Amino acid sequence: MIKITIEINTKNYERTKRRFPKELKVELGDAFDHIQRKFLKTFKQTRLQGPPGVKARPHGIFSHFTRASLVSRDIEGMGMTIFSDSKISRMHEEGATIKSAGGERIAAPLSARPEMFIGGQYPGRLKKKYRDPRAMKNVIRMVLKGKQFLVKVKNKSRELLPLFVLKNQIRIRPRLGFYKTWDDMQNERLKILDNAIKRTLEKV
Repeated sequence: MIKITIEINTKNYERTKRRFPKELKVELGDAFDHIQRKFLKTFKQTRLQGPPGVKARPHGIFSHFTRASLVSRDIEGMGMTIFSDSKISRMHEEGATIKSAGGERIAAPLSARPEMFIGGQYPGRLKKKYRDPRAMKNVIRMVLKGKQFLVKVKNKSRELLPLFVLKNQIRIRPRLGFYKTWDDMQNERLKILDNAIKRTLEKV
């Protein structure tokens, strides 16, 4: 699981808590909601729109992230959390090595074939007809420069078109940037909380 929570530590907090507990709770609730929405928007725009992050797609990684408010009778128990139980999300956040199962090699699509991907950009999602190499017609194994490839043989011209390289394992580098996005917003989220406390003090 990858998860974010938030804590409050400001010089005006204790005084505001003593004098206006109900008003402060409302303002903090709004601030937490603002921080959640702003973070997720920034996360999606900066990390899920292609390099250097993970390219977004409908129902992709972003849909696995959940935000929730921590409801409590007292102010100390208030807070927020943003998390994902997705193994794929964690893999792209921390990096991972995917190994072949049962001794079979993994077919890794070649980035030099942009026509295989939706949108024509790597690392985009594969088009449907390329997602199961074993079901593709006129595809053979071939060794080129010491590496094994799956090669498409064109019927008429008999031209050979390498599509996949076969590997024992694939290394996924850390590139999601979930925590990095959160850390980069530190000053901004503290400002949002500080403004919530100031608005409560102004109600004197």
